Amino acid sequence: MNAVVRLTLASVVLGMALSGCSDSPDTTRLWIGPERVECEGVAPMMCWQVAESEDGDYRLFYDTIEGFDYQEGTSYVIDVSITEVENPPADASSLQYTLVEIVEEN
Repeated sequence: MNAVVRLTLASVVLGMALSGCSDSPDTTRLWIGPERVECEGVAPMMCWQVAESEDGDYRLFYDTIEGFDYQEGTSYVIDVSITEVENPPADASSLQYTLVEIVEEN
């Protein structure tokens, strides 16, 4: 992932972490759309569409969420924990996302 994409992703994630609704300070709530869309990271790929709030704008999400089994055609509201990765590879995210709970799916 190039530096511009990483910086943009970090800004989006920081915004999510600061404004996301959650039951504890250790989790962030994300709204995930029902369809992945084409995007470009290191190479062309499919990205989730993720919002920071129920009525927020969707943004492309280039990462994975450990423990989350996304099913195309299903919308989700999930809580995730976000931790920093020490010394990530140059083409990888500096953040690791882990599923805490699926709040809603439809």
